[in-house]
Amino acid sequence: MVALLLNLVGLGQPAGRISGTVVDPQGAAVPNASVRIETASAPLDEVRTGTDGSFELRTTVTGAVRLIVTAPGFAEAVLMLPGGHGPVRITLTPAPFFETINVTSARSEVRQPDATVTMTVFSSSELLTSGPLTIDDALKIVPGFTLLRRSSSRVSNPTTQGVTLRGLGGAAASRSLVLTDGVPLNDAFGGWVYWDKVPFAAIDRIEVLRGGGSDVYGADALGGVVQILTIQPGRRSLRALVEGGSLHTGLVSLFAGGRTGGWLVSGAGEWFTTKGYIIVADDERGAVDTRAGSAHTSGIASVSYRAGNGWRFELRGSVFSETRQNGTPVQMNDTDARQGSGEVAGDAGGGLFSARVFGDTQGYDQTFSAFSTEPPRASEDLERIQRVPTTVVGVAAQWERRWGPHTLLVGAEERFIEGRTVETRLTEGRVLGTSDDGGSQRVGSAFARAAFAVSDRLTVVAAAHGDGWQSKSQNTSFSQTVGSFNPRASLAYRLGDSGVTLRGSVYRSFRAPTLNELYRGFRVGNNVTTPNESLEPERLTAAEGGLAMSRGRAAVRVTGFWNRLDDTITSVTISTSPSLNIHERQNAGQVRSIGVELEADLRLWQSVAVAVTSAMTDSRFKGETRLRNNRVPQVARYNVGLSLRYDNRLWNLSGQLRVAGSQFEDDINTLILRRATVVDVFGGRTFARRVSLFVAIENLFNSDYDVGRTPTRTAGLPRTVRTGVQVAYP
Repeated sequence: MVALLLNLVGLGQPAGRISGTVVDPQGAAVPNASVRIETASAPLDEVRTGTDGSFELRTTVTGAVRLIVTAPGFAEAVLMLPGGHGPVRITLTPAPFFETINVTSARSEVRQPDATVTMTVFSSSELLTSGPLTIDDALKIVPGFTLLRRSSSRVSNPTTQGVTLRGLGGAAASRSLVLTDGVPLNDAFGGWVYWDKVPFAAIDRIEVLRGGGSDVYGADALGGVVQILTIQPGRRSLRALVEGGSLHTGLVSLFAGGRTGGWLVSGAGEWFTTKGYIIVADDERGAVDTRAGSAHTSGIASVSYRAGNGWRFELRGSVFSETRQNGTPVQMNDTDARQGSGEVAGDAGGGLFSARVFGDTQGYDQTFSAFSTEPPRASEDLERIQRVPTTVVGVAAQWERRWGPHTLLVGAEERFIEGRTVETRLTEGRVLGTSDDGGSQRVGSAFARAAFAVSDRLTVVAAAHGDGWQSKSQNTSFSQTVGSFNPRASLAYRLGDSGVTLRGSVYRSFRAPTLNELYRGFRVGNNVTTPNESLEPERLTAAEGGLAMSRGRAAVRVTGFWNRLDDTITSVTISTSPSLNIHERQNAGQVRSIGVELEADLRLWQSVAVAVTSAMTDSRFKGETRLRNNRVPQVARYNVGLSLRYDNRLWNLSGQLRVAGSQFEDDINTLILRRATVVDVFGGRTFARRVSLFVAIENLFNSDYDVGRTPTRTAGLPRTVRTGVQVAYP
């Protein structure tokens, strides 16, 4: 497949050339910068600068073209070139991290900075030259980023991979939306995230929007949006990543693609395996405890065509298969998923119109067991077997128009979800019975967003999202229909030439319960959680404000936030005993979360950068509930991150320190997870410009930290070492 793609995209190479050099303000070369040429918003070619900062582009266009240059740590440079192109010299200026170009905040194909939001962007070069192996581990450096538990996705059950931001409470169902190129990555049945569905080699960047994104993204974006954007090559491109290491871990990830004429073709695939480790703490292990390992394969392919009138048509498909051993001989799960999507976009009515349709079918299987109490964990008994088939279809359309510095975005979308849980209960090998529960959901919405550049200092954004949610049970007459109106108002004001920008936002958001929360029960150890089909949606009222400051090589952003989540869905403890704890999903009053986030970046000189991130959060239950004033489970009091990077034409070195404060496992605050400290490091050496060898170490000091208590204590990833090779062309 890779060879075929490379041959296809090599046809019809243009003959014209544009050459030049990219340098920093001191005149030093900027290697590995992206240089793209386009005309009438249609990309023609894209290359990376060499170790000396030089580049060469090819084009058949003889008239004016636009040259766009980007590099990590620098502001984007845009240069209009008239006909008759000669050698050019582009000087990049350092950019504060909060002025990073992104597409997520405005839900637009046009990349732009947005000073009214809190956005963090990870480039592919940052991800490929950092210690963490998985996407979720890399994102833990983001202030307030929380999963259901602290475990890594490579060894944990996928149902623990629900994403939450800003202290809204870790849960299997994400309170934040995760996307891949605009298509939801959240599991349609349960809301959790399969991070491995996207081959690592295909990732161009990841954008994390903190704060309510419901103004343009709807119900699932209660706490924010995480978007994984894949490579859109401007020319023939190849990327390969091969690595292996501790815990019998192996990874092969490939991407290939390119452009010829109006056609763009790309494909990617990934294979991964690890035997994992015994997740139960040493002093609590029993005879039943074995390694928690996983294996997956994933693939994506796309083909698009851009017509001469500017309209673009795209088809995309993906497949995913995953198998996990969950730490005992009996407990395991596997997932098989297929997804397809189509998109059309082009100029209409003086603006840009786009429409997308996507569909996804998935099968999820899992087993649960009960453990002996005396002696502890000496034996286990298969307790239930689940099969969860799910189907989802979604459609969306939007139109965006610009009037000078002002923009207007309007759109609508709708999703149809069907899913059920087929469960067989057993005891001592005997079948007790089989149940089949589930239902369907329909979520429709319309949204509008207007951004006004009132002056060169003041930007104002007004937006609103209207949602309609309908849920029906497949076995009973029970149904719910709920509507919600969610406005947002934001502004950013730049204080002259001081480098300081003030900003603030107020907004409302909405999240409907998932089919998993309504109809699927489960067991973890001796903890049983039952579903509740009468759950009502959650509603968030929130405000945030802060300042961003940039001066010279330093940039700082401070953000304060206040959240009130009404009708919070959580697992409420019903009864406890040495052998069995019963929990039920309920709407448990309110959650009030207040806190402050700090981000700072200092570029000591061209090759060395230091970054600090931190969040302090107080998240507690409020309102009419017996949980009042209890801390919300899975929310740490604070987290701190420190990153150090050294990049030059030959070496890539990085280190990352993450500290997570104590947090509770349960709603009644009896099971505490202690402070966790993890250090990851990476070292890579480039050979022949396109080939790099590297070594990465996770948990360098082999810290023993808590991941969960059920009430059995599970521990985090021990020290692991990986080594491998990365290849990138061009």
